Amino acid sequence: MLNKLPESIKIVVEALKDKKVEDLAVLDVTGLVPYTDYFIIGTGNNAPHVQTLADTVAKLVKIPNVGGVRLEADQTSTWVLIDGGEFVLHIFQPKARKFYNLEDLWEDAARIEA
Repeated sequence: MLNKLPESIKIVVEALKDKKVEDLAVLDVTGLVPYTDYFIIGTGNNAPHVQTLADTVAKLVKIPNVGGVRLEADQTSTWVLIDGGEFVLHIFQPKARKFYNLEDLWEDAARIEA
C-alpha cells in the first residue's frame, strides 16, 4: 500500500500518475540491493511520453551534494533511469519494458500497490 511508502516516493508516484504513466509498479528492494530501497517502474506510450515522465520526476528530485539528478537514457528514450537515492525510477516504452521484464528479474522484491 502507498501509505507504507516514504513521502518522497508517494510524491513521485502521484506525479507519474498525473502524467498518465501506464503499468506502474513499486518494488521494495530493501536488503536485495545495496544502492536503493525501491524500484519504481512505469511505461510511457512513446519516446516523448517517456521523456515527459522522466523530466517530471527529475524536477522533483533534489539529491544533497549532487548537481542535479543522475539520469541515464538511450537516444530513443526506450528506457530512462533516474537514480533518486532511496529509489531508482525505470521508465520504458512498451517493447523495452516487456524485453527487460524487471518485475520478473526482481521477483523476490515485495510489490507495493501503487
